[in-house]
Formats: sequence, structure tokens, C-alpha cells
Amino acid sequence: MLWIVLSSGGCMSQGVTISPVSREPGASPSPYSASPTTPPLSDDWPSRWLIGVPCRPPCWEGITPGQTTSVEAADILQLSPVITAVEITTVPLFPETGLVQWKWRSTGENGGGALFHSQIPSSPIYLIDPDLPTSFGFGDVIRAYGEPTHIIARARHGPDIGSGISYDLTLVYLSYGFLLDAGGGSDKPLLGEGTRLRDVVFFEPGEEGFEAAFQWASVYPEWLVPWQGMRDFDFYCRDEEGKPCP
Repeated sequence: MLWIVLSSGGCMSQGVTISPVSREPGASPSPYSASPTTPPLSDDWPSRWLIGVPCRPPCWEGITPGQTTSVEAADILQLSPVITAVEITTVPLFPETGLVQWKWRSTGENGGGALFHSQIPSSPIYLIDPDLPTSFGFGDVIRAYGEPTHIIARARHGPDIGSGISYDLTLVYLSYGFLLDAGGGSDKPLLGEGTRLRDVVFFEPGEEGFEAAFQWASVYPEWLVPWQGMRDFDFYCRDEEGKPCP
């Protein structure tokens, strides 16, 4: 799911207004290109970003948050060997939020999206949320990029939750410009190298880039806790009142 929920403070409507991919007058094609003789991809293609192919975070598939514009991103993605059906859209509920979306060439399924400010000319992408069809082991991420800089470990109470408590876990690499989400639920997550991370999101590195991508970050700065090594989930977890998790 796109992190537009956190970025815009609400849920994205299913309906979108589709506009054709086009360049501004006089704009040159993107310098990024894929070889027309690219060999067939192996089954582990969703993990390309872990080994820096075709670029290292915060860049993903040739798009760099804070640098690549929406039109440039669409041009780049249309040349990617893993992507097809690229579209630039707007979100009716949030007209100020633009979205570059695509499908996976291998399956034809939804591939995720990249967000930009639609009302600002030549606005750069500020968030990339590829809907990759796999999860990642925390240990594999550590071996590729080291340990995270921050962690978000929360417990939330609610009447619609079976146990009355829902937990969620997110690992943030602020200096690289990406985060990984382990998801949430009524079961308390286990934190370790074997933790499976189901979603990776890219943003412009640093605190300003993080806050630009996730508006809640400036409202709830206490959620983002500095990483202090591989501890158990309870060591980091806090509830809505800032108290240790139950």
C-alpha cells in the first residue's frame, strides 16, 4: 500500500484521473536507458535494489527522490526491464498529490507508485513505494546496508482490534533514504535478523527528506526512535502515551 496514508494524512481514493505521459516543451529525453538486449530477469528481480541494481538507495530503478521530476520518472520507468503501463495520475481526494504509477511486466499486476506535488511545475518525486511481490529478511538488508539509523515500534489500542492492541514495526535508514515496514497486527513482532520486511519505501535522505515524505513525522517526532543495536521489540516499543508496550 502506498504510504500516501502517512504522507497526506488520509486514505487514497480508488478513482484517479489519468493523464498521458508527456514532456514539457523543449525538454530532452531522460539520460537513463535500458539496454534493448537486456537478458531475461531471474526470479529474484524484486531484490535488485539490495545489490544496487540499477542504482543504490535512495535511487530505485533510476528514479531519485528530490531530484527526478514526475515526467522524467515516467520516461525512466518506461525503459525499465521490469515495468510496463506507466501512467501519471492525480488523486481526486488530494488534488495536490500527483502519482506516477505502473505495472510489473512479469505479472501485469499493480507495481506501486511515486508521489510528487502536482501543483508545482517540474516538482521532483519525494516518495517511491514499489509494491514488490516479495518480502525481505532484515539480515539481508543489514548485510547490504548495515543497521538502520532509527526504528518505529508502536502499540496502539482500539476497540476493533481482537486483543485490543495492535503492534507495528518500521525500520528506517535515514542516511540512505529508505524504510522497511514489517506490517502490523495483534501479535507482537519479533525483532531480529530473521524478521521479514514486506514493504520498502524510498525518500530523500536526511530528516528534511523524511519529513517531506511523511507529514506525520513533524507532528509525532517521538515515533522515530534512534537505533540502539539489535534488541527485542519491547526494548523499543512505546504506546500512544509514550509508555513501554504492554
